[in-house]
Amino acid sequence: PRDVAAHGGELLTVKLRYKTPTGETSRLLERRVPNRVGAASADVRFAAAVAAWGMILRDSEHRGSATYESVLALAEGAIGEDAEGYRREFLDLVRRSAAIAEVAAK
Repeated sequence: PRDVAAHGGELLTVKLRYKTPTGETSRLLERRVPNRVGAASADVRFAAAVAAWGMILRDSEHRGSATYESVLALAEGAIGEDAEGYRREFLDLVRRSAAIAEVAAK
């Protein structure tokens, strides 16, 4: 993120106002979330890869800059302990769908 330094390493600020059931005035809760690159666990990174792949398959307007290559890179870096082999199987599915998309584009 380009403006992280300008915000003291802060990624975002969550602000929430609420009133108690019998309250007359609202109260503000405010929490700052630091920007820690690489702080996401392997499970979160892998889940993000799966979500991005789903958006690519659906040609979602929300897919941003996600590509098959970026999904593979993210997922490969987050395989971790894959005792059942499901994560490696996912990588195979991504590769196959990328190959199908390439043939379909011709």
